[in-house]
Amino acid sequence: MKAIAMKSIVGAALSAFMLAGTNMVHAATYNFNFPSYTSNVVSSAGSLSAIDIGYFWSVSRGDQVSETFSGSGLFGTTSLELELNVTQNVLSQGASVDWDVLVNGVDVGDWSWTSTSGTGLTYLSYTFAAISGEFNSLALVVKNEVPGGLGSIALGVNTEASVSNSVVPEPDTLGFLLAGLAVVSLVQRKRA
Repeated sequence: MKAIAMKSIVGAALSAFMLAGTNMVHAATYNFNFPSYTSNVVSSAGSLSAIDIGYFWSVSRGDQVSETFSGSGLFGTTSLELELNVTQNVLSQGASVDWDVLVNGVDVGDWSWTSTSGTGLTYLSYTFAAISGEFNSLALVVKNEVPGGLGSIALGVNTEASVSNSVVPEPDTLGFLLAGLAVVSLVQRKRA
């Protein structure tokens, strides 16, 4: 008799979990190019080619590259994968350009490029607590000052980037799940 009751309880719990699973926000990814020709760039001008943006080196000037996106359809962003191409590096020995990485205006991490880093591709990966709302902006903001004459770096355009979210239950789903577990718990107590 107890085995049949336990099977009923387990069946009810599985039904609650299956019901909850129908209202989950599914994991998704939004791919884009960043920086791109439509990015907002604050930097020094100079002898840049058609595939370069920048000379980045100054926090006081507000050096940054940013872009807004509309209609991404990605909500609750929890990770960022970013490929950057440093096309020019004229930093003097010991100098570096340090950056904040912002998703929807929220600082999700940092990166740094030094005089010894050379040029070429770098791959950055960030995981963070879910950011509310739809993904709509990415910014790299210089957070230090390279002293005058000690150099800067330039970035290439149209490298690959993506943001993703995790599978997150919607609020009503979580409520159903908790209610189902409470019922299962009450039934088990009455039978004990």
